[in-house]
Amino acid sequence: MTRLLLVPGSLRAGSFNLRLLRDIAQRLHGRCEVDMLLPRQVGLPLFDQDLEAEPGVMAQVRALHRRFAAAHGLVVASPAYNGQLTPYLKNLVDWVARLPEVDRHATNAFLDRPVLLCSATRERWDGEPAVIPNARALFGHVGALVLGATVSLPRAAETWSADGFGFSPRMEAEIEGAVAHLVRQAEAFDQRHPAALPSGLPGRPGQAAWPLPQREAAGGIVRPS
Repeated sequence: MTRLLLVPGSLRAGSFNLRLLRDIAQRLHGRCEVDMLLPRQVGLPLFDQDLEAEPGVMAQVRALHRRFAAAHGLVVASPAYNGQLTPYLKNLVDWVARLPEVDRHATNAFLDRPVLLCSATRERWDGEPAVIPNARALFGHVGALVLGATVSLPRAAETWSADGFGFSPRMEAEIEGAVAHLVRQAEAFDQRHPAALPSGLPGRPGQAAWPLPQREAAGGIVRPS
């Protein structure tokens, strides 16, 4: 079955972006396998090439890389910190994208995978929040297929209740349309690159199938500084 990795960009336990991803996960029930990458499962230090000599750090990077590589698509939800992606999320992408440079068995885990970008915030604004174009640039640079459709939720606190989000009919339609589009793109990726899941991942069992397809001179590599 098609598999999606959901990635919240906030470290806060009560993050509205995490809540938004859980809402999307419920919508995906029965349509896709869902793997939620929680911040407490990451535990990476700030990116530093000197740490590539640390076996414990690289073991964690490889474990995270496997979860990205096992996904046929991504849903990323991040707040904006001064109009930018959170340092946590940027750091996660930097480590995972870097691995092919230090491990010849690793491939670009972002390459050609469809990505749905989301952002929930307490703030009031119309249109697309500033974090979305920044996220689009980052994931496009590492080789992902960033969808044109996004999910932008302003005034998230006003929309939230004990029963979950109370979306307007318009927002409900936007979310459903974006999610359906992502599922179609992820299914198409799955058909182009069928592979069993690496063992030890949440969801159905499988065996690693390396290397995954990779274009020459693909993006997604952190060059030595």
